[in-house]
Amino acid sequence: MKSFIVKKCKVAAFNLHNIRKIRNCLSQKAAKQIVISLVISHLDYANAILINLPAKTIYPLQRIQNQAAKLILMHNCSDSSADALKELHWLPVKWRIVFKVLCLAFKCVHNQAPDYLQEMFVKSDSNYYCLRSHDKQRFQVPPTQKVNFGDRAFAVDAPKRWNDLPLDLQNCTDFLSFKRKLKTHLFKYAFV
Repeated sequence: MKSFIVKKCKVAAFNLHNIRKIRNCLSQKAAKQIVISLVISHLDYANAILINLPAKTIYPLQRIQNQAAKLILMHNCSDSSADALKELHWLPVKWRIVFKVLCLAFKCVHNQAPDYLQEMFVKSDSNYYCLRSHDKQRFQVPPTQKVNFGDRAFAVDAPKRWNDLPLDLQNCTDFLSFKRKLKTHLFKYAFV
């Protein structure tokens, strides 16, 4: 994954460097649109495969996102990156990856994903009852032998994360509404 991350960061950093040259000529709204399309899109590309990587491996992507946020808001390098991300209402890279995995999980649960992904979501047969409601959907989490690699598989991580979601998110049937609620839910954890 390191070579993949290095390539993504290289392209994103090049585009960020070019945007920095013309930033004074752009409004904040225009700068945000350009940064999202030319920089953030590279950070988000295929990021679901980066789930559960160590923080030091993901850090180069986070550094690019921090620089992009500061560039949009015209903050100094010494200003807080977390404050810039909060102001733009952007999830940090780690949480963007979780967001992407859970969006794919939603599509699997609601039969909107390809068959090979939907097959990874098998309803649990156990008589699990949530204290708040009996309607909570539970999915089987397959056992793994390799903790470092096996737990990173979509078939393992996505059902586990789906099972941990609050009931109101699991019961959401509209994808746009789910994304909005999920982002709000993850935002609380990202900036604790």
